[in-house]
Amino acid sequence: MKRIHSAYLSIIIALLLNTISCSKKFEDCNESLYLKNNSQSSIYYATTLKDGFLNYDPSNPTYASDYKIGASQTQKVRIGITLSCWEQVIESADGYLYIYIYDAETLESEGWDNTKNKPLKKYNLTAKNLSQMKWTVVYP
Repeated sequence: MKRIHSAYLSIIIALLLNTISCSKKFEDCNESLYLKNNSQSSIYYATTLKDGFLNYDPSNPTYASDYKIGASQTQKVRIGITLSCWEQVIESADGYLYIYIYDAETLESEGWDNTKNKPLKKYNLTAKNLSQMKWTVVYP
């Protein structure tokens, strides 16, 4: 029984130390990143931590509502994983977040396979870039 308590205590101490070291490493830890669509038409976005690794169709009906942003709308950016600190995620992935923007009408009519390599815009962002943007990416 003492061994089990000792193991749990070790795990709790390790988690606390990890939390403390993360907060020292990153002055601010941002849980939210937003994408603002200032254009006159709807867009889709795709995010990845590896340049060109577009392994999902943002217009897929299962989750299109998460990746489609109407004209003059702002939406919280999703990346497909649960996270608590964008800075930590970006740093652990070679330091960049990539956001690809697609015209909604074109993507819906031509399909993902014909459109994924033709984004309207591609952002290569570091945590420092995002901090300067106040964690809101504005398109265009």
